[in-house]
Amino acid sequence: MINSRIVVESLSSSNLRSATRELVRTSHGVDAELLVHLGEIDQRKLYLDWTFSSMFAFCVGELGFSEDVACNRIDLARAARRMPVILEALRSGQVHLAGLRLLAPHLTTENQEKVLVEAAGKSKRQIEELVARLWPQPPVPTVVRKLPGRPIMLPQASPAFSFGTAAPVTSPESPPALTFAPPPAPPPRRDERRAVVAPLAEETFKFQFTGSRVCHDKFRQAQDLLRHRIPDGDLGTIFERALDLLIDQVKKERFATGRKARQAPAEDTDASASRHIPDAIKREVFERDGGRCTFTDEHGRRCGETGAIEFDHRDGFARTHLHRADRIRLLCRAHNQHAAEQMYGRAFVERARASVDRVGAGRGCPSG
Repeated sequence: MINSRIVVESLSSSNLRSATRELVRTSHGVDAELLVHLGEIDQRKLYLDWTFSSMFAFCVGELGFSEDVACNRIDLARAARRMPVILEALRSGQVHLAGLRLLAPHLTTENQEKVLVEAAGKSKRQIEELVARLWPQPPVPTVVRKLPGRPIMLPQASPAFSFGTAAPVTSPESPPALTFAPPPAPPPRRDERRAVVAPLAEETFKFQFTGSRVCHDKFRQAQDLLRHRIPDGDLGTIFERALDLLIDQVKKERFATGRKARQAPAEDTDASASRHIPDAIKREVFERDGGRCTFTDEHGRRCGETGAIEFDHRDGFARTHLHRADRIRLLCRAHNQHAAEQMYGRAFVERARASVDRVGAGRGCPSG
């Protein structure tokens, strides 16, 4: 183990990346062979000779799999015996294990090649949407109900409510796809307490989350206020309109979008003592960069992150004290910190971060 770590630490960045990719390719072959072995054991029912009552018990007790991994591997092993193309898709790295688990119940000899080609290189979330598009599910009923059971830690010990709806991905002015349903009698299962966003069909998604009494009361108030526009009080339509307002507000606050346009400062603007970037420059940079991290690697591939986006001064504001649109870019937080470490050194950035943390703690505020 120690020798292996020493060897890895001696690799260059390029060689480390290549070696890691080779390990992933090797693991694909191992995963495929494991499914072959599990399928054969299952077919022969050898687990019975080995004192296990089921294939699941064997995988958990003998192989040390978790319950979820055991179920997933057994299902895939059985599907692969029926359709060997699954093994080839896994061995080649065309589709990952999680994706194949989602696709397996729907694959047939007629559609397997087309579906696997369409799923190639996609993430689990993208494959979930692919499955929903090819094999759509009916909408779920809109439900708002009080949750019984053990108490949940919420402000002021307020009761928890479950909110669930199937919301179509359409404009706020489109007619609601669902009607408001009265609370059902059965209590929720444990997994119903978790937040869920899952595709049902190409244009329809299931949203499910747990909110506080305050959240419930705000929703009821919104229903009343919007009764003339949304007569049936549809949760999905109200939720979408609320998101429109929230997105507009946050984009206006962070990136100055939607504000009254002002003339951008000239490119030869004098140095500024303030880190505050003028709104006109924020707007220009945000629109130019498409609201997305602009970091690119040596092969020209761009970071796809759209969350936690920050403004970065290419030349370092601490060095220039200048705000210029052509020298400012959007970076995600991770790449912004990475750029700072490359410019100022990791030790300097860590000291600066520790200083900010101390100031925030002294003010009773969260760090960062």
